[in-house]
Amino acid sequence: MSDQQNTKPPGPTPGRNRWVTALLILIGIILLLPGLCSLLFSAMLLTDSGGYGRDPGILSLLFFCLLVGVGGVALIVFAVRR
Repeated sequence: MSDQQNTKPPGPTPGRNRWVTALLILIGIILLLPGLCSLLFSAMLLTDSGGYGRDPGILSLLFFCLLVGVGGVALIVFAVRR
């Protein structure tokens, strides 16, 4: 005769808290907003005939905001896969 093993349905991973995951996703969404704004302003600067598109201060600010948005995406991916 064969032994029957009691198989339990897989539950949530130990140590995974749903509130922490939700908080990380919420913070990630908030961090996406500067990235979205930098994409909008970059598109506006490319179509603008003025000299603001060549200002290194504005370009570095837009690049920094874009990096913050990328950090938001990375935080959301980390929270979902964790």
